[in-house]
Amino acid sequence: MSDEVTVVAKVRAAAGMGDALAALLIEQAAAVRRAEPACRVYKVHRSPSDPDAFLFYEVYADEAAFELHRHSAHLAAYRDRRESQGLTAGPAQVEMFHAITD
Repeated sequence: MSDEVTVVAKVRAAAGMGDALAALLIEQAAAVRRAEPACRVYKVHRSPSDPDAFLFYEVYADEAAFELHRHSAHLAAYRDRRESQGLTAGPAQVEMFHAITD
């Protein structure tokens, strides 16, 4: 069994804010990849049929790597910008999974 932690999250842009949210998410993904070597995958996806719907797929080496992410300065800054600019329509839906295979 692997120690990997996978996070799947969905977020919806506020009306008229899809492109602005996409730009911020692209910045955030780059910040995570730059600052978190134990984050193995951090991908943000945008729905082609609903451009206000975004999905995150994240894989961390272990719980400690995920906790580092959750408490990072760049994640706090992302959340602050997202909220202050009114980019989302409600909170993100987040699910965490533990790998059961390698």
